[in-house]
Amino acid sequence: MSSDNKLTESRVPNWDAQSSDYDLTPIKRLATYGRNTFVDGDWIESPYITDSGIRLIQTGNIGVGEFIDKGDRYISQDTFEELDCTEVQPGDILISRLADPVGRACIAPDLDERMIASVDVVILRTREDIDSEYIVNLLSSEPYLQHADALCRGGTMQRLSRSMLGNIRVPIPSYSYQSQISNKLEQEKSGIDRLIESLEDMRETLHERRNQIIQKSITGKIVGAENHSESSVDWIGKVPEHWDVVRTRFVAELHSGHTPDRSNDEYWEDTNIPWVTTSDIKPFRKGRKRYIHETENQISELGMENSGAHLLPEGTVFLSRTASVGFSGIMGQPMATSQDFANWVCGDEITPEYLLYVFRSMDQEFERLMQGSTHQTIYMPDIRSFKTPLPPLEEQREIVEHIETETEQLWELIDRVDETIDLLEEKRQALITAAVTGQIDMSKEKGVIQGDD
Repeated sequence: MSSDNKLTESRVPNWDAQSSDYDLTPIKRLATYGRNTFVDGDWIESPYITDSGIRLIQTGNIGVGEFIDKGDRYISQDTFEELDCTEVQPGDILISRLADPVGRACIAPDLDERMIASVDVVILRTREDIDSEYIVNLLSSEPYLQHADALCRGGTMQRLSRSMLGNIRVPIPSYSYQSQISNKLEQEKSGIDRLIESLEDMRETLHERRNQIIQKSITGKIVGAENHSESSVDWIGKVPEHWDVVRTRFVAELHSGHTPDRSNDEYWEDTNIPWVTTSDIKPFRKGRKRYIHETENQISELGMENSGAHLLPEGTVFLSRTASVGFSGIMGQPMATSQDFANWVCGDEITPEYLLYVFRSMDQEFERLMQGSTHQTIYMPDIRSFKTPLPPLEEQREIVEHIETETEQLWELIDRVDETIDLLEEKRQALITAAVTGQIDMSKEKGVIQGDD
C-alpha cells in the first residue's frame, strides 16, 4: 500500500454500514466561503481576562452535542480589537481540540452577548447546504470520536490539530436527508434526555440526603439527648449539653505540607516517600472514598529533609485547602503532603474517622472562608481557627458507624442510578451512530421523502 493510500485511510473513520449514497467530505470543506469560517479561537492570556464585556467560550463549555453554560470569563472591546479576535456567531459549530473526549462539538447558542472562543476551540461556520444539527450529531458519534482520539498528539495534554481535524472525512448525504436524520434524532434523544434528567435529579436528592445524615450526626441532631446548648458556631448550631466544642488543633496536631525545590535534581532522585498532592484528590470528590494508600507522586528523603515537608503517621487526616478546596481523607500509611493540604494528627480525644466526617460536614464553612477568584484558598490562620463538636470517644465511634451504615445504603441506590444513566447514555450514543452511518432507514419514517429530487 502506498503512503498516499495510508494517509487517505487515516483521514477516514470506520463508518460501518454507511449509505452508498453518502459523500465522504473533509470537515474543513463543510465551511462556508469567506474569512474565519474554519479557524481556531484566540489565544487569550490571563491579564486580558475581565469580569464583563465579550464572553470567552472555552473547551469546558463544549459537551458532547450540547453547550454547557458555565464560567464567566470575558475580554474588553479594546482587547478584542488589539488581538484581532474572531467573533463567534450563534449557530456556529464549536469543536474542542482537547479531551474529554477530543473532537466533541456543540452549536453556539444565542447568549444575548457577544462571544469569542479560546484557542483550543475550532469555529466552524457551515455552508447553506449543510445542516448544523446533523454535523453535531455526526461529531458525537462513536466512529468519529474514536478516530479523533487516535489522531491526537502531545505529551501531558494531548491535542487534535485543526489541520488533522479538518482532513477527517465524514459522510454527507443530501441536505433534506441530513434534516430528516436531525429531526428523527431530536425526537428520540429528547425522550432519553428526559429520563436521564429525572435520574440526575434523583441522584442529587440522594446526595443531599447523604450530606444531611452526616451533618445531623456530627452536630448531635440524631443523639437522644434531652438538653442542648448553643455552640456559638454558625455551622454547628446547638449540640448536646454533654458535648464539648473545641478548636480542632487542641485535639489534633495541625501540620502543613511543602514541595521540595524542583530546580534541585538531587531532591527528585530515589523518590520513595508517598507524597499527597492535588493529583490525588479526584477519587475523594464524591465523598465515598475515605483512605488513601498510594499516591501518584513521591519525594525523596533528601528532598523532604531540605524542605518544609515531613512524614506524617498513618491515620493522619488531610484536607485540601487550595485549588480543589475542602476534600478530605485519611492516610493509610505514613505520607507527606504538598503545601496544598492541612493535615491533622489526631490525639487521644478524637478518632480520625470522626474528624473526617467533621470536615465532610463543613462545606458551608469552607465556602465562607475561601478567598481568591481564579485560585481559591483557605489560608492557614483560618484553618487554625476551625472548631469541632466533640462528643465522648465511644459516642464518636457510634456516630461513625451510624453514618457509614446509613450512607452505604444511599451509595447502593446512587450506584444503581448511575448504572441506569450509563445505559441510557450508551443507548443515546448508539442511536446517534446508527443514524449518521445509515443504519436507520429514514424512508420508513412517517412523512419522510428520501433524498433530494
